Amino acid sequence: MRARFPGFLIMVMLLLVPLALGQDGNSVIEPYDEMMVNPDVNISFPPPVYVVRDSIDIRGTVNLPSILSYFVEFRPLLVDMMDSEDQAEGQWFPATVPQRSSVVDDILGTWNTLTARDGLYELRLNINTGDGPEYVRLSPIRVENNPPSFVEDSMQTEVEEPPDPTVEPEPVEEPLDDSPRVVAQVNSNVRAGDNTFYQVVGFLLEGKSAKILGTSSRGTSWYFIELANGVRGFIHPNIVRAEGDLSNLERIAPPPLPPTPIPIPTAIPVEAPPAAPAAPASGPNLVFGEIRMEPHPATCNETYTIHVTVQNNGNGDAGGFSVEVRDSRMGTGAGQATTQIGYPPVPAGQSRSAFGRITQNQHYEEVHHVNLFLDIHNQVSETNEGDNHGATAAYILRRGRC
Repeated sequence: MRARFPGFLIMVMLLLVPLALGQDGNSVIEPYDEMMVNPDVNISFPPPVYVVRDSIDIRGTVNLPSILSYFVEFRPLLVDMMDSEDQAEGQWFPATVPQRSSVVDDILGTWNTLTARDGLYELRLNINTGDGPEYVRLSPIRVENNPPSFVEDSMQTEVEEPPDPTVEPEPVEEPLDDSPRVVAQVNSNVRAGDNTFYQVVGFLLEGKSAKILGTSSRGTSWYFIELANGVRGFIHPNIVRAEGDLSNLERIAPPPLPPTPIPIPTAIPVEAPPAAPAAPASGPNLVFGEIRMEPHPATCNETYTIHVTVQNNGNGDAGGFSVEVRDSRMGTGAGQATTQIGYPPVPAGQSRSAFGRITQNQHYEEVHHVNLFLDIHNQVSETNEGDNHGATAAYILRRGRC
């Protein structure tokens, strides 16, 4: 028994060493505290250490009773700066347009990363409550619109070489398969719902097939499919060929149509205003700023208000002018309701806001476009007449009293 005592003592000491080391304050690992995230104000997507490119929807929550407005901004992340004050004084740039309505785990705005250089950035949610701004910061986020060549090579789709016409192919017995499927006639997008307003969740390349799980319960004839990688979504019936037994397809309910944010003004293929005279070398240049509908979406046979801000980015003052607003059914332009908003002169470098009212009473429960046209009567001779053609917003008209 005496011979075993030293060995027993050594075992006890080995067990006590980790316990003693665990008492060192520098080695204690604290669990993650979920309360660090404010459930009423946060950015939920993209997460930290994420790579983005092109346009990306920024999601999160802004649900405060005293909110006046909010927007998301970004700036480069200066990881090589030794002095933290250099980062703290860095300039912020707007990533999304200001919004006023509360959002709960939904889209805060869309960030077009094509205007930013590739590299690391941080995002900041800027909330104005009337008592001063409140911020929620998120970093790092990597913008990578121009990936290295070896990454681009790995992203390219493999192209199959055509068969040798001099070699007769061996006959292949294909098993009988009557399961429903689609074959892509062209390179096709797969979306989260049965409308082009839904986000793209996958792709079905030309000639490739996918299993059909059902059709849209809305009667749009879009197929609900499953791709080879397990991704599920809806695909338009006009760009695929359906095969197999389609007699007992399940009716799948798409998710609610996502709200369409007021986009940055872009030229759209709609009826153009009267031809303007040749643009001068210097002078005013009018462009759209913030555009906001109240309420959004609109209700059939109920008047809504549209607020429009116009900026003068030129080097000369602009006299009075008008903005025309047209609300019509998407695609066909049917059921057009219009109004014109008058503006006073706008000095160079300044902006003016005004509003108009429209009552739409046709094509309820369908998608409408709201198109806007600057200086509709060519009252202002601008340095650039090409950016006046229109800005657009989309919404689904509620039925209301129609």
